[in-house]
Amino acid sequence: MTEHTTLRLSRLIRDTEGFLLPLSETADDIEVTRIEFDFDLPAGGTDTAHSALAGTVILIAAAVESPSGLDRIVAAHRGAAALVLGPGTHKHLGDGPIDGVGPVLLERSAHVTWSEVLVHLRQLREGATSALAWPDVDDLSALAAVIAESTGASITIEDPASRVLAHANLSEEIDDIRRETILTGAIPDWRIAELEESGFLDTVRHSTDVVERPAEDRTPARSVIALRSEGELIGTIWAAYPATVDPASLREVLRDAARAALPVMLRTLRRSPFEKRIRREALASILAGSPDLGPAATLLALPFSGHYATLALAEVSPEREPVLRFHLRAAFADAVLAHDEASGRLAVLVHMDEPLSAAEIGTNVTAALRRSASAEDRLRFGIGAAVDRLDHVHRSWTEAVYVVDALLSRGAGAGCESASDEGESVLGATAAEVAAELVGLEVADALSGADPRITAPARTLARHDAEHQGQLLETLRVYFATVGNSAEAARRLHVHTNSLRHRLGRIEELTGLSTAERAGRLWLELAVLVFDRSR
Repeated sequence: MTEHTTLRLSRLIRDTEGFLLPLSETADDIEVTRIEFDFDLPAGGTDTAHSALAGTVILIAAAVESPSGLDRIVAAHRGAAALVLGPGTHKHLGDGPIDGVGPVLLERSAHVTWSEVLVHLRQLREGATSALAWPDVDDLSALAAVIAESTGASITIEDPASRVLAHANLSEEIDDIRRETILTGAIPDWRIAELEESGFLDTVRHSTDVVERPAEDRTPARSVIALRSEGELIGTIWAAYPATVDPASLREVLRDAARAALPVMLRTLRRSPFEKRIRREALASILAGSPDLGPAATLLALPFSGHYATLALAEVSPEREPVLRFHLRAAFADAVLAHDEASGRLAVLVHMDEPLSAAEIGTNVTAALRRSASAEDRLRFGIGAAVDRLDHVHRSWTEAVYVVDALLSRGAGAGCESASDEGESVLGATAAEVAAELVGLEVADALSGADPRITAPARTLARHDAEHQGQLLETLRVYFATVGNSAEAARRLHVHTNSLRHRLGRIEELTGLSTAERAGRLWLELAVLVFDRSR
């Protein structure tokens, strides 16, 4: 079913017809050994640097703007096998590059992205051709279903940390380990320890082929293959199968399935910084409600009319993003992610086949993120309202940001997050679920540009705290959070009620406002609300 061959230039040119246009020819049909972006390579210019590029296909991210610019690029990468240049390069050929001398020149079609080019070329480089007509899926769940139907096995696709990305069960008969894996979103810790101790997982991590584990008691046999790109482990496919399944046939299908799964993984892991920036800018223009959405919609392959919603995630570290991308794409195949610099949140644009409510989206996303979350993780996200047009997405995004900020504000500085919320590793909310907090933030934003006297009391207390290492501002936050309950506020602040009364008296001296009077109390509450929001 498979035919392993080396990748030569002639095959690369033939198999990229339609999205790479050959601009020159070479007399030598050399072997391609690696695919790289120009900025991932060390600076050239010497004979040693040029010889180190032998067999390398280099993607040139910078635009070619003149014949002399093209000549400089060719000279800088003289030892490479081929250069893939941006759209429009053919206009600058002039009398510079000569057929048969230097690297082959290829021009990227304007209809494909750099990431798609990189994925396809690395697939060609990694291996082989397949006799199976795998469907063009960009959804790991669909791929798992295809493998299950083709083999008769139950399939789990996992990330490098053994967390479930997608699964497909052939029947209702599921062994205990698989049931726990699917329900919790990860292989049980005790099972991982067992597989580590036996050396099985280490064998899987280092193998380039299918690894077998025989049946044990009530546990069926399993075949596992690692998903690998340029030597890096990016995931695994596990197949649990009964005695009626032919292991040899299953192995062949898994080898082909591994190649079919790679593009989904690589689109996330191998997207270039250049491509990430372009996609981030495209998504930012949609979230901001740009009047000209055509270029952004084309780049992200999004229709003008459709079912859309947005998510705003708080405090996601860069190293966690690839895992989140995998699991969000398992829930929504067309999810687009990028950091929004304006809000500081990780933005997710969800394109749905069928309309879903914000609550239904939240349920799906929570289930997907729990598969990727560790016990130490604390993921919080807001869900914007579903819309049916791309030019209305900015409304959904504005709401999503407010919702996640409102969710975070529940316990900020006051220790008042509920016990149920505090124990959740993944927690999302809709506008209806945080309506009170959301209104407070909207009021704070509306007042932030008004008379600066509004925040004067809070600024006075903040300065006093900074100068005297005090806690008057925090005391006021907790006092308002407990609705003026002195005993509860003192408990949360870990002070005696007499100390609390002393602090409130000091606040009155510094601000001239009393929490016992309606007008003064309202001004103090608004001052703290707007001050905290502005920071």
